[in-house]
Order: sequence, then structure tokens, then C-alpha cells
Amino acid sequence: MSAAEGRPRCRWGGSGQAVLRARAEAAGYRRLLRARAAEVEALRGAVGALHRQLEGLRDRRSGELAKYQVR
Repeated sequence: MSAAEGRPRCRWGGSGQAVLRARAEAAGYRRLLRARAAEVEALRGAVGALHRQLEGLRDRRSGELAKYQVR
């Protein structure tokens, strides 16, 4: 009996290499998904900061406009 014959075979044939490749590919996709989720969260934070900055600019503009109207 050869070493290959002693190894358990998966029901799809071969020695499970296809299953191992599929698992590795799935793990890679999970890593990419986590990375993209982190990027999305970072971008949400940036958008929130930009909204706050815009609101501050609007408030400042309103104050300056009111000051000029008084003059």
C-alpha cells in the first residue's frame, strides 16, 4: 500500500486538495470582507466629520451674515 492509499479520501475524489483550496479561498474572502468592512467604517467616520465641519461652516456663515445685516 502506498502512502497515498493510506490517506483518507474525500467523497469528491482526490485527497481533499480541492476542499483545502476552497477553504483557503473562503478564508481569503473573509479577510477581504473584514478589510472592506473596516474601510467602510473609516469612511463613515470621515463622512461624519465632514458633516460636522459643514455644519460648523454653516453656523459661522449664518453668524457673519447676521452681523453684516446689523451693519
